[in-house]
Amino acid sequence: MNIFRLLELASLRLKTNDALFHEQADTVLGILRSAGVLPHRRSSLNGTLHKLVAAMIVQAYDDDTTIDVAVRRAGTFHHYGYSTKVVDYLDKAVEQGLLISKTGKAKGALSLGEILEGYLGEAQLSLA
Repeated sequence: MNIFRLLELASLRLKTNDALFHEQADTVLGILRSAGVLPHRRSSLNGTLHKLVAAMIVQAYDDDTTIDVAVRRAGTFHHYGYSTKVVDYLDKAVEQGLLISKTGKAKGALSLGEILEGYLGEAQLSLA
């Protein structure tokens, strides 16, 4: 699914009281921070952005889809109202093997890596 659509859906879900979604997003956020994908230093300033990136990954998992990055231009992300850092974060996630890309960077269809699939699948099973 298009990255901008996923970001939009994730943003809407973050405004709900969906406890499971928030828990999963927090788990993914912790994984991204511990892997060095998201910086710790500026988390007080960029915490909302970081949670949105994590929520977008959870949204992709819930929809059983890939994160499709057709455009990497900062101007396009800015035009749609999203941070220009999103691509950098996704690039780092690809480098760490958290997201899988055929090109080695955040371009094209990104699928979730084993670690993210494992944690998100485990959260689903624990509620069953």
